[in-house]
Amino acid sequence: MASDVTRRQWHMPHLMLLGLLPLAWYAALASGFAAAAVLGTWLTLNLAVLMLAEKWRPHRREWSWDRHHLQRDGVVGGFNVVVDAATGAALAALAVTWMPGGNPWSLGTQIVVGLLAAELGSYWVHRWSHAEGWLWRVHVTHHLPDRLTTSNALMAHPINAMYDKAAKLGPLLILGLSPEAVLAVALFGITQALATHANVAGTMGPLNWIVGSAELHRLHHSTDETEAGNFGTALPIWDQVFGTYRRGDAPTRVGVFEPKRYPSEFEIQRLLRLPFKQVGPRFAEVIKRCCPMGAR
Repeated sequence: MASDVTRRQWHMPHLMLLGLLPLAWYAALASGFAAAAVLGTWLTLNLAVLMLAEKWRPHRREWSWDRHHLQRDGVVGGFNVVVDAATGAALAALAVTWMPGGNPWSLGTQIVVGLLAAELGSYWVHRWSHAEGWLWRVHVTHHLPDRLTTSNALMAHPINAMYDKAAKLGPLLILGLSPEAVLAVALFGITQALATHANVAGTMGPLNWIVGSAELHRLHHSTDETEAGNFGTALPIWDQVFGTYRRGDAPTRVGVFEPKRYPSEFEIQRLLRLPFKQVGPRFAEVIKRCCPMGAR
């Protein structure tokens, strides 16, 4: 584990990426880059910075990734990037067709409201995903790893990636926010999703009250149920409003409370099937009750 001195140092990679974010956003607008190229470039830069920092100054050396982890995270994460992009494109197409669009607010106001609205949608979907039931069987894939690293930030069931994208982007489209505002929210979301999972030593200090951090998110993944709050990833404000904000020392272990109930984190095919294990019988019962003739 990292020493007390190291833990008191600032989390410089996270701070650096947050500092670069406005420059990246402005450069993208000034150069007219396509949104997909901008987001892909920003994702790659964030991955490179944080994964190098994990090697340079890890929070826990025993959490260091190896080739086995990287292969799994690369396949699952890469697929989820595609799912994320496809979901975003589908929602944007629906918005163009069914919503008038256009927002009279200033660009700064749109960005602030967009950040809060995206996080509110994500917060509630995430919180509901921790209740026993179908959403948990989808979401548990993300919680099975016994370590938190930059690469496994995207380790999730594709359905999870789909509904999380909808929860974040949907409110922005309903509000009719401009493409420039949506791009700013998306860039911030990428940095926060990766940095909060990064195995990098350091603190965000008082900024933990304002932005999500690895310090806060490790508690969310704790196997100690009393520590596991912090359902917001990008911003902690909704945890503070709804009473789920947690602060404290780093958890001793991360993962799930009862790992024997679930497949291994490396059994990808079983994890993909997990949300549907009980759907078939339940669906058959519904058909039998509602349509007895057709069920024969």
